[in-house]
This record gives sequence, C-alpha cells and structure tokens, in this order.
Amino acid sequence: RLARAFKEGIAALGLREVPVAPEVSAPALSAVYYPEGVDASLVKKIAEEGILVAGGLHPAIKDRYFRVGHMGAVNPGDILATLGAIERALARSGYRFEPGAGVTAAQKVLISG
Repeated sequence: RLARAFKEGIAALGLREVPVAPEVSAPALSAVYYPEGVDASLVKKIAEEGILVAGGLHPAIKDRYFRVGHMGAVNPGDILATLGAIERALARSGYRFEPGAGVTAAQKVLISG
C-alpha cells in the first residue's frame, strides 16, 4: 500500500519510473527518472527539504534517476513527507507541475486502502 501510494504520487507529478512495467517494479524501492530539464542536483535539493533519497546505481543510467526506499519502518506520513519534499525540490528546479498533485494522489491511495 505504501509503495503503491508513493508510485501513484510520482506518476501524478508526471515522473516515470525506471522499471518498464509495474509487474517488474520493486515494492520496497522506487527508481524515478529525473524529468526533462532537471538533473542529479535534485537529490541535494530534496535533502535540503529534510528528506534523504539516493542517486542512481545502474552504471548506464546512474545520472538519470534517483532512488527512494519505502520499506521497513516507513509509515504513511513518511510517504507524504517524501512526496512533499520532492515536489518542493522539483519546483525549486524549475519543473512545472500541479502543486500538491503527488501528495494528493498518494493520499487517495492511503485513504482508500
């Protein structure tokens, strides 16, 4: 449920995940491509918002995506806080989106179960 909420939030922001299909996407981790015009400095901007995410690992595309874990002692508030920090960092990076879209999409999943 937490992974689905996060992934719905990312999609609502117009971001794509590295896995090519949901059935091969990990439930404990999301690997998200940076949107057009945004680079790896986004990871630092997210950290400045109080949330730690990690850069990419796959050598061929490591500079094109970031990773977010949603396993272990993660709760719904963590998912919403992370999406909020990503939204603020994206806005600071000049990416255009509907503010609150990611958080709202995640909240819908969390409420509906």
